[in-house]
Amino acid sequence: MPRSLRLTAVAALLVLLGCGGDGLRRVPVKGQVTAKGTPDGNATVSFMPADGTKGEGGIGSTDAAGMYTLIGSRRGDVGVVPGKYSVRISRFIDRDGTVLPSDAKQVDYPHAIESVPAPYSSPNSNFFVTVPESGGTLDIPIPVKLIGSK
Repeated sequence: MPRSLRLTAVAALLVLLGCGGDGLRRVPVKGQVTAKGTPDGNATVSFMPADGTKGEGGIGSTDAAGMYTLIGSRRGDVGVVPGKYSVRISRFIDRDGTVLPSDAKQVDYPHAIESVPAPYSSPNSNFFVTVPESGGTLDIPIPVKLIGSK
């Protein structure tokens, strides 16, 4: 095979394989976050890899119904690598009890407090889930009342 044809074949293969990607297979993950059966809206859902699971983990935001979809890489790939994850749920409220948007910045709300009790909001959360090989729906029921909830 001539050299130019080989280089063309290698270049085409790299394009097909997604040159520059991390090579990890992600599966879609979505679900609903509830606290004592009530949807947890405007929360941030973080999946941190545990027990040797590869990848960066995933993050998502809940809507008013508590529904989330994980984004699993810095490039914005949907989903995460199948495996075990530590889950952290975070939702901030202002001092008047107003639930803040999930993308609120602390500098804009200096008196905001975390409304999800530990250990569920802890960076070292001991709340774990396993993402199956096919991905799918993973509902997250928090068995405690949120701070500031009626």
